[in-house]
Amino acid sequence: MTIQTSREASVCTRKTKALAAGLLAAAMMAAGMMAASPAQASTTFTVNQTGDAPDAFTTSNTCDTDVFTGGDQCTLRAAIQQANATAGADAINFAIPGTGVKTIAVNSQGFGALPDITEQVTVDGYTQPGSSPNTKAVGDDASLKVVLDGSNASSGSDGLSIDGGSNSVIKGLVINSFGNAGIDVFGFSTAEVVGTHIEGNFIGTDPTGTLDKGNGNSGVAVFANDISQTVVGGTTPAARNLISGNKNGVDMGDNDIFSGGQPSGSIRVQGNYLGTDRSGTKDLGNDLDGIVLEGDSGATLGGTSAASRNVVSGNGRTGVDLFFDSGTKVLGNRVGTTASGTGALGNDLFGVEISGSAESGSNNDLGDGTAAGSNTIAFNKQDGVFVGGQSTANEISRNSIFSNVGLGIDLLGPGESSATDVPTPNDPGDADSGPNGLQNKPVLTSARTVSGNTTLKGTLGLFPEAGAVIRFYSNASGDEGKKFIGQKSVVADPNGNASFTFSPATKVPVGQTVTATATSIREGTSEFSAPKKVTS
Repeated sequence: MTIQTSREASVCTRKTKALAAGLLAAAMMAAGMMAASPAQASTTFTVNQTGDAPDAFTTSNTCDTDVFTGGDQCTLRAAIQQANATAGADAINFAIPGTGVKTIAVNSQGFGALPDITEQVTVDGYTQPGSSPNTKAVGDDASLKVVLDGSNASSGSDGLSIDGGSNSVIKGLVINSFGNAGIDVFGFSTAEVVGTHIEGNFIGTDPTGTLDKGNGNSGVAVFANDISQTVVGGTTPAARNLISGNKNGVDMGDNDIFSGGQPSGSIRVQGNYLGTDRSGTKDLGNDLDGIVLEGDSGATLGGTSAASRNVVSGNGRTGVDLFFDSGTKVLGNRVGTTASGTGALGNDLFGVEISGSAESGSNNDLGDGTAAGSNTIAFNKQDGVFVGGQSTANEISRNSIFSNVGLGIDLLGPGESSATDVPTPNDPGDADSGPNGLQNKPVLTSARTVSGNTTLKGTLGLFPEAGAVIRFYSNASGDEGKKFIGQKSVVADPNGNASFTFSPATKVPVGQTVTATATSIREGTSEFSAPKKVTS
C-alpha cells in the first residue's frame, strides 16, 4: 500500500479505534468466528480525495482507503462502498482540498468501474467548496467543481450506476467520457428502482458546459420493471441538467417495452437542456435523440411553467422520441430552437416522433390546449411531428409548429416513407387506418379579412355523425401552424360531412396564411390542412 507521506504522522483516537476494529473484524471473519458488523443508519461520508482506491474495511462504518495513515482518506469509490454497506438514507458529500475543479479519474488505479449504488444515497457535488447551482431562467450559470472522468475506464463502464438503490439523488456533478452511460439506473438486483432524482448536473460536457466530452451511450439511462417517480431535472432553475454530447440524452423505459408500460405517471423529465451548450444557444448535440421514452406510460416531459420546459435541440436524430409509449404529456418544450424559442437550432431528423401500436404507443398529448402547455417545434430538418406505426389517438394541440424542413405534422400513410414528406390525402368517410387513424384534415375553402374581422370557411370529412375539434393557426407564410388563433367543434351529418365557419378573436392580416387541424377522440389529430392565403 502506498503511504501518503504528506499526511501528518499522528493518528487521531477515532482513527486508532477504526483501525483496531477493522483489523480485529478481519481476523475474526477469516477464522469464521464473526458475522459482519450491523449496519449503521443515515450516515454522511465525505469524499476528500481525487484518487480511486477502494475502502479498506467496509465493516468499519468509516470511509478510509488507508488505515495506516493519519486521518480519513475517503475516495468516491470508498464512499459508495460504505454507503452500500450502511442501511438508511446515506449521503456522500465532497470536501476535496484546494480550489478549482477536482477531477476523479475512474479506474486510474486499476480498480475498474465504480461500484453499483445498491442502497439509497444522495451524492451531492454541490457540497464541494466553490460549487453553486444554476440561478438563470434562461441559460445555466451553475459552477460545478467535481468531475467524474471515464477516460481511463473500460469501454462498458458507466459513470454512476444505480442498481436497486431506490430514492437516490445525484446532483452537482460533471460526468463525461465514459464508454457506456453517464448515469445508469437499472433493476438487475431488483425489479424496481423508483424515485431516482438526477438534477443540476453536466452530463457529457466539460465543466464549462461548452465542450463535447460525451459518454459513449446515453447521458442518463433508466430501465427497470418499475421506474415510477423518477425525475430528471425539475421545476426550478437549480435542478436543470445539461445533457449533451452523448449517444442519447435521456433514455428511459420499461424492461418490456411492448407490454404497454408500467403505470409511471410520476416520471418527469423537466427543465433540462438536451443537445445544447449551457447557454442554450449553441449546438453540442447528442448523437441520436435528445429524449427517448420506451414503453412507459403516463410520463411528463416539460410542464406549464417556464422553469419546467426542456430545450431539446441540436441532436443528431430526433428531439423527443416516444417509442411504444402511452399516455405521455409533452408540454411547454422548445424542440429545435434556442432556449428563447426564437433562434434556429434544429434536430437533424424530427422534432417529435411517435411510434407504436394501438395497444402500446397511443394516447399521447403534445400540448394540453393551454398557452402555457404549448410546445414550440421548429427548424427541424425533417418533420416537426412525425407519427408512424399504428400509434393512434395522439392529440397535437395548440403548439407553435413552424420552419421545419418537412411537414409540420406527418401521419405516415400507405406507401410513404419517413423521408417522403408529402401530405397524406383525405379519404371519403375517413375510413382508412394508420397512425392517428390517418384522421382527415380540414379543407379551407375561404379566408377573408374585411373591416378588421377574419372569417374562415371550410369542410371536414368524418365518420357519419362523428365529432371533431378543428384548431386554426396563422403563419406569416407557409403550411404549418405557428400561431394558434382559436378552435371550433363540429359534428358530421349522416353522410360524414361537416361544414364550418369560424372567426378568430384577432384578425389575421391579409397576405398571411391560415391552416387547420382536426382532432377526434377516436383517432387523434390530423396533419395540417393545405394553407389558405387570407384575402380582403
